[in-house]
Amino acid sequence: MAAVTDYANEAAALSAGHKKVQIDRGATFSPRFITHLEKLVTGAGMSGGRQVGTGTSDASAAAADTAALSAVNAQRRHRYGGSPGRASGDGDSPHSNGTAHSIDVT
Repeated sequence: MAAVTDYANEAAALSAGHKKVQIDRGATFSPRFITHLEKLVTGAGMSGGRQVGTGTSDASAAAADTAALSAVNAQRRHRYGGSPGRASGDGDSPHSNGTAHSIDVT
């Protein structure tokens, strides 16, 4: 089974169909910045759903973007290529029932 490679940057995630919402809640709130990347996932085995990555930061909007991208990449590795701790591009592990993960089409 093909390995999943992490999105290199936010532009790659957006071109693959993720939608971005960023909120600046103001300096008096913590976390101040919230970035949310989301994509509808269909046709993945017997389940669909959403792939969501949320990042927060008090420091900057860019730091929240980086955290959200990292969360999306971890979810993609988990869904399509094994555990969230796997390196980008690692091969797939079968499910506990012996079937393979679905291939990400993006």
